[in-house]
Amino acid sequence: MTSDLVDLVAGVLAEHGPMTEERLVALLAQRGVVLGDDVDDMLTDVLDDADGLVTLLVDERWASLPALLTGRMFTHRLTGLEVEHDFLDAGPDLDAVSTLVERAEYQRLSPDGSPVVVAFVPLDIDLLVERGIPLEGVGELGAFLLPPGCLAGKGLAEGDVIALGITGDGVTLEVVPDEAAMLARATGVGERLSAVLDAGAGEPLSLDMVVWTACADDPGLFAEPLPPLGDVLDGYGLAYDGEMLAPSGFELERWRVNDRQAAIAQRNDLDDDEALAVLAIVVLYEQVAELHEDAEDGNDAALAEFISGLSADSNPDNETAAAVRAVLPVLAEPAVADAILAETIDASSEGAAALGLFVESLEPLAPRAARPALRWLRGKAHERLGDVAQAEAHYQAAEELDPEWPLALVDLARYASDRGDAARGLALLRRAGAQPEDVLVQLLERFQVEPRQDVGRNDPCWCGSGRKYKKCHLNREQSPLEERAMWLYEKAATFLVDGPWGGELLDVAAARSQHSGDRFDLLDLMDEDPLVTDAVLFEGGVFAEFVRIRGALLPEDERLLADQWMLVDRSVYEVEQVRRGAGCTVRDLRTGDVHDVQDQQLKEGALICARVVPAGATMQIFGGIEPIELKERDELIALLDAEPDPVSLVSSLSRRFAPAEPLVELTVRTNSEAHADSVLNTLRALDKTLTIVHEDRQPPWEATTSAPTSPSSPPRDVAAALDQFIRDYERKWLDEPIPALAGHTPREAAADPTRRGDLIRLLDSFPDDPDTPGAMNPDRLRRALDLR
Repeated sequence: MTSDLVDLVAGVLAEHGPMTEERLVALLAQRGVVLGDDVDDMLTDVLDDADGLVTLLVDERWASLPALLTGRMFTHRLTGLEVEHDFLDAGPDLDAVSTLVERAEYQRLSPDGSPVVVAFVPLDIDLLVERGIPLEGVGELGAFLLPPGCLAGKGLAEGDVIALGITGDGVTLEVVPDEAAMLARATGVGERLSAVLDAGAGEPLSLDMVVWTACADDPGLFAEPLPPLGDVLDGYGLAYDGEMLAPSGFELERWRVNDRQAAIAQRNDLDDDEALAVLAIVVLYEQVAELHEDAEDGNDAALAEFISGLSADSNPDNETAAAVRAVLPVLAEPAVADAILAETIDASSEGAAALGLFVESLEPLAPRAARPALRWLRGKAHERLGDVAQAEAHYQAAEELDPEWPLALVDLARYASDRGDAARGLALLRRAGAQPEDVLVQLLERFQVEPRQDVGRNDPCWCGSGRKYKKCHLNREQSPLEERAMWLYEKAATFLVDGPWGGELLDVAAARSQHSGDRFDLLDLMDEDPLVTDAVLFEGGVFAEFVRIRGALLPEDERLLADQWMLVDRSVYEVEQVRRGAGCTVRDLRTGDVHDVQDQQLKEGALICARVVPAGATMQIFGGIEPIELKERDELIALLDAEPDPVSLVSSLSRRFAPAEPLVELTVRTNSEAHADSVLNTLRALDKTLTIVHEDRQPPWEATTSAPTSPSSPPRDVAAALDQFIRDYERKWLDEPIPALAGHTPREAAADPTRRGDLIRLLDSFPDDPDTPGAMNPDRLRRALDLR
């Protein structure tokens, strides 16, 4: 979605006011923008990209938020904390303007331009602490941080009412001098908001959207200071909680519980009872996590008391313990245990220590059938904290409690895979009921080594250990390291996908698909594009984390290989030689190093960006091969020298997918057929899409008969002068920057092993006809540059 369409939609809405989707589409069509059959997708993209410029109202009309709110003002009664620390709590009084104030152009006070910063808990805790603002003073809708001394400088004190307004220059902050007049204007405001709520069929609606819709219905609403919005809602008896507003008498807390339960059921494909059990356990975990965080600051008494309260022995009549005992049996269902992990820490290490402590405290209350799940969750907590030894011990304990409990078996199979034991991994997966199409099953089947046929089970092992083959290497055979290198790479890729790097993968996939125009390409690219995975693994540092956390599980030779891979940088290579069926030779243009690699898909002379890494006795390429144009080479080398982050790297390498520039028509005229062919070959090398639309070659005899009679060659003195001119030009040319050599001189290119090939190809493109007057002599240039 281009910003041009967002700006156009915002402009139409600002000019004509709120309108239905049908009218918006019609007005866009009048301006030459036809959205076609993908109207819904296109407009959804507009909403996503508008970042507060455009919004939907409760009745599904579209509106320009700046146009809707400009000239309106919302009031707020100051607290002592706000005056002391110069901030304004956004909810609920100022919630209607929060979306706009999050945009950079509104983060300033008018008219002096002093900054206004929007801060949220917990996202901006560091900023709030730096300002000395107590966290309890900031609600869930965030706060506006004003310049230090701002409120006191305006003579404001606790209890004063201020009005925050929206203008084209930012926000205005003024004191409300006449509260009596403000209160007198409040008549009917609650009714207007309640009328908007009625359109929501009795369900809670977003508070800001309700206010925006009321403003769209009444251009004069909030044009003058009205009582603070919270006072209006309380006075009319409307229910509100955070960002949600509901009709009078509505039980928002119960609605939130039901809504959360339904969301858990949908996300995890659970029935209502299972979702309720997950919710009950997650709510308890959240209390433990909060107390655990306090305990890290030295206040551990409350945590100890809470954990003790869960113990059946300490207080059998404890309501919390009774509630826990009631839901724990459901944990025996693997899907429920998996949902608890997803709804608590998922792939993150944050809160993992609290989860481990929490599930450990639940185990005495749990029936035996539920204890494998608790042991598995403890294992997951240790795994998220990087302690794979403890994690595996808990998975094994879960297996001992129930040899068929699948989640523990799948994780143990992954540990077997990391150790290179494909046979054990497959046995565990079969016990877990894994299907043939399971990714780990297919991976292990690829690398499982069949038992040797030349040694009997009871014969001495081939390795010379003196032990029987069945006790030594049977089912423990290993492929050569060059074959297992891909297995090592897949282990790291699994670590990436299972870890907390989903956001990084999404960002890199977005960079990869920036020229696609299809937002659904992101998910495919995250799974299928080798460059996306490889960039996050190596430029993103995830491979180093894999080695740090799971390196101890790897076979010794794979661990050493992984250490080698971390020393290899991505680079730009030129394919020097291709050996059909045997691989090719590539030269690193950054270092001059030459490698023989196994890849057989490359073409001689091609430029590629890749990571060429050792793999046993071979060199291999992992993470995809990116074709590079000669004109892009130097810029890419400079980028790689700067050690780019994954997004910068992939964005640069994805420019080849950008829409082509407009066609350019080029006319070439030469005085010889050989020169014409040389020019055309050079142009084709620069642009593979070049198409000849017309060609006219005139034979020499036709030119002779149509041209005035002239001598066949210039006079001797003219030829000598021309020859001397060309020789002088050649000498100067050797030290001039040449665009085809990326701005380097021929002498510089000849002395640089990474550019010598470009120079040779350039000279080979020159016409090799020493008898042609006025032509540069490539052989003479080669001798001058010591290329022969």
